[in-house]
Amino acid sequence: PELEGEQLTYSDIEMDPVGHKVRRSGEVIPLGPTEFRLLKHFLEHPGWVFSRERLLDAVWGHDSDIESRTVDVHIRRLRKAINRGDRPDIIRTVRSAGYALDSGA
Repeated sequence: PELEGEQLTYSDIEMDPVGHKVRRSGEVIPLGPTEFRLLKHFLEHPGWVFSRERLLDAVWGHDSDIESRTVDVHIRRLRKAINRGDRPDIIRTVRSAGYALDSGA
């Protein structure tokens, strides 16, 4: 990703990790803390495919007792927030592997 000071950007998504703000095509996207950390992880590793277990470790922490299917719930919430309107889905589901940030370009 491009690091512009404290900004993370990918495609038309901009994140200010310090100010805890996300924009897509200039529009502010409100995210909960877990969805924010999930998107931040994807923005730091665009194109990488992460299994549910790796996302649990990265976003929830190594000592987490959270079930792996919880990742699916938060991915769904993140998609709903960032894909409002006719925006393309940039979170790709990789069958039997996990999820990746991928604009399809």
